[in-house]
Amino acid sequence: MSDRFPPSDRSGGWQLSPSDRANLAFLLASCVRRRRQQLGLSLERAAELSGMQISEWCALEAGWVPEQQSNLLHAIAGTLEACYLHAAFIAEISREHQSHPV
Repeated sequence: MSDRFPPSDRSGGWQLSPSDRANLAFLLASCVRRRRQQLGLSLERAAELSGMQISEWCALEAGWVPEQQSNLLHAIAGTLEACYLHAAFIAEISREHQSHPV
């Protein structure tokens, strides 16, 4: 068996360590923060460009994941000059790992 992949449990899912789950739960937040910084945007400017309140953008970078049905993910992706589908996929990964306690 390869060391590249974690062992699977009986249901066929991956057995992730608590720290791996925590990292995945905050994947969207870390990607958003890193991309905003790469673009040289302040928190305030990113919030303004996306049409979000500064408190919402701060919550996003702290781990809040917007609902898939909302237009916020489109606005966030546009602000970060990123592909919406990639943002939605990363958001779903984060959402899934936040919904399962560590």
